[in-house]
Amino acid sequence: MTGKRSIGEALRSVLRRPGPETAPETAPVEPVNLHVRERVRLRRLPGREALLPSLGWFGGIAAAYLSVPLAGPISVLRVHVPAKFEGQVDLRGFELYAGGVLIPVAAADQVVEQSSAAPSQPQDANVFEYGSLRTKKETGAWWSVRLAEPVEADELRVYNRRDGWGLRSRRLTIAVRGPEGGFHTVYSVDSDHVITRTLALLSRLLGREIGVEVLESEEAGRTAHAAVLAELAGLARKGLLTADAEEQRLLVGLIPTQLPAAESLTPDEWALAGHLLAAERLRFPLTATSMPTYQLVLRSTVELRRLEVEVNRAAEAIGGQPAGLTRHGFRDHGVLRKKSAGYVETMQHATTLLAELGKPAMMAYGTLLGAVREGDFLAHDDDVDMLIPLEAATRAEAEPILAKLRATIAERGWKVSRPNNQLNFHITDPSTGLHIDLFPLLVAGEKVTLHMEKMKLRPIATSLVLPAAELSFKGATLLAPADPEGFLAERYGPTWATPDPFYDWPWKLSDTED
Repeated sequence: MTGKRSIGEALRSVLRRPGPETAPETAPVEPVNLHVRERVRLRRLPGREALLPSLGWFGGIAAAYLSVPLAGPISVLRVHVPAKFEGQVDLRGFELYAGGVLIPVAAADQVVEQSSAAPSQPQDANVFEYGSLRTKKETGAWWSVRLAEPVEADELRVYNRRDGWGLRSRRLTIAVRGPEGGFHTVYSVDSDHVITRTLALLSRLLGREIGVEVLESEEAGRTAHAAVLAELAGLARKGLLTADAEEQRLLVGLIPTQLPAAESLTPDEWALAGHLLAAERLRFPLTATSMPTYQLVLRSTVELRRLEVEVNRAAEAIGGQPAGLTRHGFRDHGVLRKKSAGYVETMQHATTLLAELGKPAMMAYGTLLGAVREGDFLAHDDDVDMLIPLEAATRAEAEPILAKLRATIAERGWKVSRPNNQLNFHITDPSTGLHIDLFPLLVAGEKVTLHMEKMKLRPIATSLVLPAAELSFKGATLLAPADPEGFLAERYGPTWATPDPFYDWPWKLSDTED
């Protein structure tokens, strides 16, 4: 479709962030309307918000991404919010697939353009490897990437933020351009198409017609919402509502994921939320679930425990496994303890590998806390943490060292992934299939800097950590900080010896001191 102004005019104030020198030169693009969207008449009806308060929701993990079908090769991918809407494009990243096979896209084969860049956007990140992208909050925010060569793909997977601020993407549109030119809208997450699909799904599940007339007034929407939730909760107690991932995603649209401070979820909303999280675990047993997406309604330990009850009640009804609540989501109870022999073996393999690379790997954080306090992995922990020292004083100095280290580890046959825009990264042992969360320790004289509370980088005394000391753990001799108890007191405070599963929770809880 041809817009009212040229692409040059549209991009006049745009940040242009080219990739490395091997990236393609910027080529002229035919005039386009940057903000074409699917029809959204139904979302404007007064009862829509009452019935579908989280319309447009999608998650940021393997169990809950947005799957967008593609037809033919793509050269440009563009995402945007409505032209007159003040918002942000804020995503974890993308994947392209053909016939169910992931298509890698190198950073050198991309040129990124965006309406603006938020200060927190990672630099030089590859969005096709969960590199994250984030514009500032502004009217008509948009982001696009042009590929060096057209990619033959039949599916685009879009990954949202994994926390409550994923709601920023609920008015997102995804558009692509093929090698012959001409943008076309692929998917608007809040479109009439999505609403009618959701109503059709509800009609099928409930065995009665749920038509668009329920959106015609706020009262009709509220009445329909209460009735539909009650029926779905009743059905969910008898078994799985739907095994289809996309249908489960649409059902999340019925559950508020943001509420005023004085309000909470209704019993039926709690039940449906628990059911859908348990259904994620049934499809992806190793996933931590999309629990953090409810951050803005899970404001206390009481509410977190309520959700834990609902998830386990639902798991029993649908044939799933009981789960424990962790800061990342829901996991099998004592997941590390159940596979402790495998995880200890993985730690030994990682220690050997990293020692060969001149990096003594030390137990740290929750792993060290469990080893010192309980002689075991923490029951509520779900990953293994280790520290490696780097001769770098700042993050800027550390990044190229880490890039080289990650490449070297990958060359040794280990899978390497970077789960966020922090300095830590995951390494997966090819012999056990288990992974370690590896954190760098930036060494600069009498101070070392590392991720501490809520992943913030801050300095501590070098003597607490270096030189590394041996520590016996579950029959193995591994490395730990020089002063394990001192390190734990620095990280978790003077009460570190007292178990507290909600310590340093990713968001503020109203009934905790932290």
